[in-house]
Amino acid sequence: MSRRDDAQVVKSIFKSVMTRLVKPFIQSKGLVGIEEKIVEVELLIRKDPEDTTFIGIWGMAGIGKTTLAEQVFNKLRSEYEGCYFLANEKEQSHRHGIISLKNEMFSALLGHAVKIDTPTSLPQEILRRISCMKVLIVLDDVNDLDHTEKLLGTLDNFGSGTRIIVTTRDKQVLKANKVDKIYQVNEFSSKEALELFNLIAFNQSDHEMEFNELSQRVVDYAHGIPLVVKVLARLLCGRNRQVWESELHKLKKMSLTEVYDVMKLSYNGLDRKEKQIFLDLACFFLGSHVRVNAGDLKYLLKEDENDDTIVVGLERLKDKALITSFDDNFVSMHDALQEMAWEIVHQESRKPGSSTWLLDPNDDVYKALKNDKVKV
Repeated sequence: MSRRDDAQVVKSIFKSVMTRLVKPFIQSKGLVGIEEKIVEVELLIRKDPEDTTFIGIWGMAGIGKTTLAEQVFNKLRSEYEGCYFLANEKEQSHRHGIISLKNEMFSALLGHAVKIDTPTSLPQEILRRISCMKVLIVLDDVNDLDHTEKLLGTLDNFGSGTRIIVTTRDKQVLKANKVDKIYQVNEFSSKEALELFNLIAFNQSDHEMEFNELSQRVVDYAHGIPLVVKVLARLLCGRNRQVWESELHKLKKMSLTEVYDVMKLSYNGLDRKEKQIFLDLACFFLGSHVRVNAGDLKYLLKEDENDDTIVVGLERLKDKALITSFDDNFVSMHDALQEMAWEIVHQESRKPGSSTWLLDPNDDVYKALKNDKVKV
């Protein structure tokens, strides 16, 4: 063994020892309701400790999947020989490519630079070393069905006790990769949402009591989505009551831009027919307080008697967390998603002759009738 190899071994041993000795510091300040979720995911991770396990964290956009994965990763990383957190896989793979990400990830896991030239396989030397290692890998915001396999290969490539965690807005990503366990991230309770809002909007200031009623109205609008709560809290922080009232009134007519952009990522991943079904549901059937029988929807949305696309379309919307299923018989839709759909329809109505839905009588319908563009 050369001196260079000896130095590399010593460096790896030092890194491994320090990782185990340094107690992780978990920064949970401002992360309302995170402790219980961490415990639940940790229970999934610790089950069957000798197995190599693939765990999915799934939920709608803005619900807190990435935050949860980060906290779990930081808490448990000291227990593994190698760790890697790939943030925003969808964007990074598009920007840098799969091969670049594989080189970065396996270099981090092994503790030295590696060279991988192929998008679907790993060199034998890397396979030999990684198969003896217990590693923790998080792939955040995976959207493509085959990217997990391209990045990692099979679970057999890794040593006993390895944990792979994938966060996604698309449940089909987890199904296609045959994950062992799926943890669904749900909305905040009203109490948790109010706590988070007050923490950001007031920073525990004396004005909190003065704005109690308005704060509750904001939280009611957010319907438990952390992203919506945070955006509104930052927007209203330091503003007077008149601005709060004006913003709440504005929300009835227009979605928050930052929330709209995040929510629309799931919509953009649908095909043409799925988009049509989603907008039909949002405009004419569903909302947070409306549950519709799934069988009725399949019948009502059919374009003709031979239209069999509705069943698979509704399943796709469920996998994308764009609609919620109750007891497999009823479906509903979150208000934030419905408002996002309305904004899409409103923007489409501005394009001459391109809108299928006319929602606003003072804008969409009036313009269509005025321009004699309506076809029934």
